[in-house]
Amino acid sequence: MATPARRPSNQQQPLTVDFEALSYISRLVEAFQAFDSDNDGLVTAPELRGLLSSLGLNKSEAEARDMLARADGDRDGLLSVEEFLDVMNAGELGLGALGALLQAAVPALESFAGGPDGVLGADELARVLGLMGTASAEDCAEIVACMDGDGDGTITVEEFKLMADLL
Repeated sequence: MATPARRPSNQQQPLTVDFEALSYISRLVEAFQAFDSDNDGLVTAPELRGLLSSLGLNKSEAEARDMLARADGDRDGLLSVEEFLDVMNAGELGLGALGALLQAAVPALESFAGGPDGVLGADELARVLGLMGTASAEDCAEIVACMDGDGDGTITVEEFKLMADLL
């Protein structure tokens, strides 16, 4: 009786990632960070209004306050990036599996890049995710491109970790 053929263990399974959705979430996070004037990870109602305006959603001050009040899960009068992504329905984009994969890669990436401030390009990401048997070089290039806010072809481990935590 013949045994079934086995896939080589070092061959990557293709990722099923909606890179448009990943790029959308990354743009939302970048916009949030741009309007988080004191970099505390929270925005006020006036900051939220400016943030929404930058996304083409012109809201009155009262509408921004109402939106913040509805989305403010911990009732601190401020909106966290997680709460903002919920408001923007980012959780419905189905990237949770990618988030788990990226979170699993963070320790190896920190070690590889020399810590959270280390810089990663597609090649470095492909080396780490390739060793995990989870992503092709093309997938890694797309992931970096989606998260690369300044267009230099690199991201920091901290940026990578933030996106992994938010997905």
